[in-house]
Amino acid sequence: MMANEHISKLGAKLLGQKSNDLEEAIKSAERVVPMTPNYREILLEFGGAIWFDHGARYKPHTPNPFTKKDGYNNLEILFGLGNDKNSIEQKASQYKDELPPSFVPIGESSGGNLVCVNSDASVHFWDHESQRNEGTWRIAASIDEFLKRLEPDDSGIGSTEGIIESESFLDF
Repeated sequence: MMANEHISKLGAKLLGQKSNDLEEAIKSAERVVPMTPNYREILLEFGGAIWFDHGARYKPHTPNPFTKKDGYNNLEILFGLGNDKNSIEQKASQYKDELPPSFVPIGESSGGNLVCVNSDASVHFWDHESQRNEGTWRIAASIDEFLKRLEPDDSGIGSTEGIIESESFLDF
């Protein structure tokens, strides 16, 4: 299955605006983050940041304090091309003094934590409340492996746990 087909099956949608000049935007992003053909294809296909209307989750190599009981972490946004607030370059600039020096953010998990690529092309989870060189856990050996690990997160769909089922709101 092509990389963008896999991402599309997760309900991937463009978040914000598509970059006007995709070729220039991808060249600019390649100066910041290691790029594989599959990752490049996804970035060019969507042209901007991606959110998942079906939810997206992954099982990391190394669980972290945010890993759920079922062994999964969620992915809220995959950063994209261009200059908007959810572009790879904007996020790299925003977090450059907080992330370990070799890390580039490529996505966001819940609570503002980041999914980052290291200079060796491995993918890591970063706890945004940690010190600069702490609070990182390996997710995958490569961007392609990380992308393959993504799957729909329907864990909360259809669940009524935590919902108070009272009809009192109907009493006027």
